[in-house]
Amino acid sequence: MRSTSLVLLCLSALSPACVDDARPPANTSGLDASGHFDLGPLPDRYVVPDVPPVDPCSAAPCGPVERCGAPAADGGVGSGNGLDDNCNGQVDEGCPCAPGEMRTCFPGASDRRGRGACRDGSMRCTELGAWVGNECMGATPARDEVCNGADDDCNGSIDDGLPTCRGALQCPPSAGVAPLQQFTLDARTIDPTATAYRWELTCPDGVSPCPAPASVTDPVLRVMPVRAGLYTVTLTLTRAGGRTEACRIPLYVQGRGLRVELDWDQKGGERSSGVDLDLHVAPMDRRATSSYRWFTRNDCYFATCKAPGGTVNWALSPTDTRFAPAATAEACQNAPPPFGDLWRASGRCWNPRLDTDDITCDPTVRDPGDPLFCFSENAAVDDPPDDVTFRLMVNFYRDHGTCTDTDARNDVVHPVLTVHCGGIARATIGSVDDGIVSMRCRDNPAIGSVNWSWLAADVRVVTNACGVRDCRVTPLRDDRWFPPCATVGDGDVCRDERGRVFVRRTVERAVESDIAETP
Repeated sequence: MRSTSLVLLCLSALSPACVDDARPPANTSGLDASGHFDLGPLPDRYVVPDVPPVDPCSAAPCGPVERCGAPAADGGVGSGNGLDDNCNGQVDEGCPCAPGEMRTCFPGASDRRGRGACRDGSMRCTELGAWVGNECMGATPARDEVCNGADDDCNGSIDDGLPTCRGALQCPPSAGVAPLQQFTLDARTIDPTATAYRWELTCPDGVSPCPAPASVTDPVLRVMPVRAGLYTVTLTLTRAGGRTEACRIPLYVQGRGLRVELDWDQKGGERSSGVDLDLHVAPMDRRATSSYRWFTRNDCYFATCKAPGGTVNWALSPTDTRFAPAATAEACQNAPPPFGDLWRASGRCWNPRLDTDDITCDPTVRDPGDPLFCFSENAAVDDPPDDVTFRLMVNFYRDHGTCTDTDARNDVVHPVLTVHCGGIARATIGSVDDGIVSMRCRDNPAIGSVNWSWLAADVRVVTNACGVRDCRVTPLRDDRWFPPCATVGDGDVCRDERGRVFVRRTVERAVESDIAETP
C-alpha cells in the first residue's frame, strides 16, 4: 500500500519527499563532514520544477505537470480539475478518483475552453480508481483552422491565417437543439446557388435507432434528435459545374436541468418480440417529515408522470413551488407522438415529467414521427433544487414475447441509464465501462412491482468550488448485507457480482429503505 500511495502522491504533486525517496546515491564512497553520505548533484530527471499555483476556476497557461490538486483547490479529493493542465492531450491522467465517477473535461489549454468551436466532453473513472486521461468523450478540442466560418483553433478569430478562404463555402460552426424537438436547417442559407442538396445525420454512440431526416434531398433539413449528445449533420451540396462540397456541422443536443434517459437492448413488441422496462425517479427530500415511496404519487413513472400531467406530487405543501409546472407547453410540445399533442392540449409542461414511455415499438422504424419508433424512456426535472437527492430505479415491467421465443440469447435484458445535468452527460450507468447490468426473464415472470427493480443511482445538485451549479451522480452499490442474486431464490433484495442492488415487490416501499441516501 505504501508504494501505491507514494506513486499517486508523486504523480499529483512531485513532492520533495517523493524525489528524496526515489533518488539514487551519486557517490557512496565516503561520508561528508556531517557524517552523511555525499549524494552529489541531482541528475536532471530528478529535478523538481518550480510550479506556480493554478486557479482551476480561471484560465491559465499550460504547466509542466498535470494537477490532481486538493479539495480546496478544485472541489475533488485530489482527483483533478477536468483540465489538460500540461497540454499533452490527456486530462487528469494519474489522478485518483471514485470508480464510476464522471465529470466534464477539456483536452487542451484552459484558455481555449468554451471559446469558438471548443466544447467540453465527459470522462469516467475506471474500476482501478484512476481517470482514463485520453478518453474525454464528446469533447471538441482546438484544431487547425479551416475555411468554414468557424473559430476552429479557439483563439477568438474566425478563419484566421487562411488568405485564400474568401469565396469558399462558409459552413455553420455548430448548431443546437433540445432533445425531442425538431431541428431545422435551410441549406439555401449556406449556398443559395447550389443545384442539389443531400443530408445525413450521424448519432452519438448508443443512440439506436438513429433517426433519419424527413427528406435527405429537400433543401430544408427536418429531423428530431431523440437523445442528448453530440450529433453530426453532414450536408453535401452540388454546385455549378457538378462540383460537390460538404459541410460537417456539430449538432449539440442539450436539455435544461436534470434529464435521465433509459435504454435497453430488447425493445420491440410490434412486429417483433420485446421487453418493457420502466424508469422511476423519486426524491429523497431532507425537508420532508416522512419517506417517499415507490409506485405512489411520490414516484415519477408511467402511471403518474406522463402527459398531460398525471398525479405525481413532490411538493411538501401548497406553497412549495420547487416543482411547479411551466406556464406554457413550450419545453415539451415537440415531444414525440402522442405526448407532444397531449402537452399542447394541456397548455402546460409538467415538472417533473416523463417525456416518453416506451411500451412496445418497432426497432426498424427510423422516423421519430412514427408512433412505433423505439425511443429512449426519458424523465426530466427542469429546475432541480439543491436540497433533494433523486433516486433512479429501473423496473422490469413485463415481457412482450422475448422471454418465450426459442432464442435463449433473448432471455437477458441489459438496461443503460444516462444522466444529463445542465445539458452535459454526467454518468452512463450499466454501460460496458461501468459493468453491464443483467435482468433475466426467468426471474421476472409477472408484471410490474412484483418483478425485480434495479436501484441504480442517486443524483444530487451541488455547487462546485468555482461557484457553478453542477450535479453529482453516485451509482448505488452495497455488498455488505444482501445475498447474491444468483442464490437468492424468492427473496426481496439481492445484489449482483458488482454490488448493485435489486429489489422485488417495490410497491409503496420507502425509497431509501434498502440503501440509505448517499451524501
